[in-house]
Amino acid sequence: MKMLKGDLVMELQEQLTFYRGILLQKLSRVQEKEEIVEIMLLLAVGMLSGLYNPHQVAQQLEISPKELYQQLKEVSLYHWRKLLDSMMMDVAIERLKQYEKLSSASRSRRQASLTVDDSLIKRLGEALSYVWSWYSGQIHQVTKGQDLLGIVLKIGKEIIPLKLVLVSKKGNKNTNKPQLLIKEMAALKAAFSEAGIDITSLGVSFDSWWLGQDISKKLGDMGFDKQVICAKQATQLKVGREKNSVAQHFFEYSLQPGWGHTTPAKRLKGVNPKLGNVVVILFNVVRSKAFAIVVPSHPLRTCEALRIWLNHPSVETFWKRLKHWLGQGKMQLQKRAGAWAELCLRLLAYFLAMRLFDQQVRTLNQLYHCLRRQKTFGDLIREHFHPLFLTTYAISHS
Repeated sequence: MKMLKGDLVMELQEQLTFYRGILLQKLSRVQEKEEIVEIMLLLAVGMLSGLYNPHQVAQQLEISPKELYQQLKEVSLYHWRKLLDSMMMDVAIERLKQYEKLSSASRSRRQASLTVDDSLIKRLGEALSYVWSWYSGQIHQVTKGQDLLGIVLKIGKEIIPLKLVLVSKKGNKNTNKPQLLIKEMAALKAAFSEAGIDITSLGVSFDSWWLGQDISKKLGDMGFDKQVICAKQATQLKVGREKNSVAQHFFEYSLQPGWGHTTPAKRLKGVNPKLGNVVVILFNVVRSKAFAIVVPSHPLRTCEALRIWLNHPSVETFWKRLKHWLGQGKMQLQKRAGAWAELCLRLLAYFLAMRLFDQQVRTLNQLYHCLRRQKTFGDLIREHFHPLFLTTYAISHS
């Protein structure tokens, strides 16, 4: 067991010390980096305690929020994006190297795979960047907000973001999601290759939106040939001489557990008008809206394709953690640098939480309640941050 609940404050101190060293190294070329790192960690602890922006944190500590915002503005867009990418890559490389050392049986149980998805963060305000009209799958209509494209790694129960990109509708290139995805997957392949990891050996899952985006061949040419894409009800598949929608096939065939899987399923080989020769796997999972997946690039065994797809809900879990428990979208930082600053701070809080999880504290909700039971937020911060740092921002009550 890593720690008991009573040891959480001590563990928090160790992790804050760890991240101070990491952040000071990564921001070595930023002026006043010591002060900025303290503010970043202060806000990260605030997010884990349910305080999602500098105003809320400042109100609890009776310090000036203006100075907190001003220090965040001192970090450039380049440094925010570089810090975000490096944080994600550091964690992913460490976990994948541990994964590669496992036995074949252990790797099969943990089943590492990639998941691609995007999420809409509803935002309003002319001064905020990346705010456009997007279709929201959650509310089934077009609304204003920031569209966040994510590539997430799932290993066992761990969910590790590899790439998070705010999508823009303005610019001279890479302004649509398919182009952006191809670019980011190529960058990930190169980055992991430098670390001695072949990330193309992992399966990749997509939701049904990507089925008509003509990306399967491009990703297959890059080496990502273990692809599964959620089918739409109207997706056409010709099996023999019979051409029906996937929904019709689902009710016509009997689904049975098979070799390597207990999920009732049926494997079909056929022709899709757009994708050509494909494999479609019909399946029945309780409480799942999806009932069929398309295997467009490389014919996978049914059990392998199902394992890749059953990791797909992990990205929805990650979006929920980012938006609901860490408050993504609740800061009013302006311009492009502000949008990336908020995303970077949320991820810092997410990774800090991951290092605090143990057998008794396994979720952000449990961590939030555990921190609240330990001490007040003010006492927690005064114990872990230098008194002179807080005094600098203290509001005069004379």
